[in-house]
Amino acid sequence: MKKILAIIGTAAASLVYSQGTIIINNYSKFDFHGFIIAAGSTAGCYPRVGNDGEIVVPADSHMGNNKELIYKDYNGQFMSSLYPTANWAVTLSPTNSSIMAWDNPNLSPSGTISTTTRWFATKFDMTEAGTTTSSPDFRANLNLANPCNPTAYSYYDTPSGNNSAEIFTIGTITYLQLF
Repeated sequence: MKKILAIIGTAAASLVYSQGTIIINNYSKFDFHGFIIAAGSTAGCYPRVGNDGEIVVPADSHMGNNKELIYKDYNGQFMSSLYPTANWAVTLSPTNSSIMAWDNPNLSPSGTISTTTRWFATKFDMTEAGTTTSSPDFRANLNLANPCNPTAYSYYDTPSGNNSAEIFTIGTITYLQLF
């Protein structure tokens, strides 16, 4: 009985400390072309995980119309997300990085990489819907404060004031909102 309780407790703890969910709500008239990044919360900021190829979330794709990007974990997103990532760039140290497929056991929800990283940053460029033509002033690097980047740059407003973006966390869910 003690072994069963220990296993259940370990499984519950690993889910509590997993990278959490990320949701991208694109309410803008532009397509999101970008990268999302998770990192460890300890000194050195490793492991670090980011999508290997650009993610595209079309204009007007959000929770209101069920077209938002949702990644609940590195593995499961491939089968459940509208915008899956096939490969992840994983950096374990300044001298150790590799590309891992979405189904790599090291990226499983209970694995060390998943249980020691949190979503915290994005780098993106917005384009005219359905094209690769960049919006001249709607691109940014945003991040939540963490040991890797103690200063948060969690909000961006375009110079024209017509568009904005923000990244924030509620519980274990990280949101990226584009307006």
